[in-house]
This record gives sequence, structure tokens and C-alpha cells, in this order.
Amino acid sequence: MSKKILTFTIILLLLFVVPAYAHKPIFEIKDLNFANPSVVPNHIISYAIYGQLQTKQDVDFVKFNAKEKDTFFIQMTIPVIKGNEDFKPYIALIGKGIKEKAVLPFTLPESYGAIVLPPGQREYFYEKFTQTAYYKAQSIRGEIPESGDYYVAIYSYDRGGKYALAIGEKEKFGIIDILSFPYIYLRVKYFFSPGKTLLLIAGIIVVVAAIIKIIKRRR
Repeated sequence: MSKKILTFTIILLLLFVVPAYAHKPIFEIKDLNFANPSVVPNHIISYAIYGQLQTKQDVDFVKFNAKEKDTFFIQMTIPVIKGNEDFKPYIALIGKGIKEKAVLPFTLPESYGAIVLPPGQREYFYEKFTQTAYYKAQSIRGEIPESGDYYVAIYSYDRGGKYALAIGEKEKFGIIDILSFPYIYLRVKYFFSPGKTLLLIAGIIVVVAAIIKIIKRRR
């Protein structure tokens, strides 16, 4: 009976936590370029792409497919961590349906246009679930002009740094998303602070091992 109550309590807590963490995370596991970008499955659903520009020459690309007259939302957020203080990346929305020809530090195919969003005012934001802090930076909301693939480029003229790019606004979570929250928590914490997160994981393992040992002794 107690096990059922514990299970129910955990599920209930996770369900309440879902609204606190709105974005489905996508983590950069390889260098993202125009030919091999990070792909957002659905630009309407709220996603956060966690990545890092290694140097000021590095450019990351995120891709999504959209239909004409779809609405879209894109926002740059900057993790508040040591060494990231002066990181102010640009973002550019790129696609064949965009007619503007912006000045960019990289070359695009002739048929593509781009809208550039330079760094602007930043707003501090604390995310309670993962206990991490960000600066909300530049954003754009609009309507897709032409069906097709669109790219978001992240780049900087000054230095590299870590970022979390938000795409989409609709919150949608299934049971798999809910059950994966412990992993998401640790993965985001690792993105912010690898060393501290490894210590946290080690501590969790020690505590779990101790609990298992106590349970075995009582049997």
C-alpha cells in the first residue's frame, strides 16, 4: 500500500512540475552547421536548444520546417554562469521565403534571405524546476511567408559562450516527457556546471546505495 502511495505522490509531483519547465530540451551533441543543423520536430511546440559557440568564428544552425502563414516565435536566452557574462550572440532567421539580404559573417546559398536580430535588452529569468538562471535576450514573433525549411543561425562577433535558443510557444507534454524529467534536470544542470553535477550524481548514488543497504538489513 505504501509503495502505491509513494508512486502516486511522485507522479503527482511530476505533473505539477511540468508547467514550471515549459521547453522540451534539445542538446547539441555535435558541431551544428548549415549542412548538419539541430532539427526542431515542430516549431509550434516549445523547444529549447542548448548549445555552445566554441569561438567567435563558430556558427550554429537550427532547422525547422513550416507552412505558409504558420506563426513562429524565436528567442535567445543566455545562461547566467561564470565566463558567460559578456557573451552577446546574434541570431538570424534564414529561409527562401525571406526577401531581406542581411550582412552576415558567413555565406548563404543565393536563394536564401535573412533577418538579423542583434543583441538587445536582457531580462533576468530564474527557472525554478532546474534551479538555473538565464537572461532573456532578443526575440522575434511573426508569420511564415512561404512553406519550406527555415534556419536559425547563432553567432557572435566578440567571443564564444553557452546559449539556450527557444523556438515555439505551445506547451505539450506526454507521459514520456514527464518520466524523463529527472534526466532533463541532470542534463540541464550538467550543461550549466559539469563538475558540480557530477558531484551531485555521485552523492545521489551514495544515498541510494545506503538506502538499499538499510532495506536489505531489515529483511
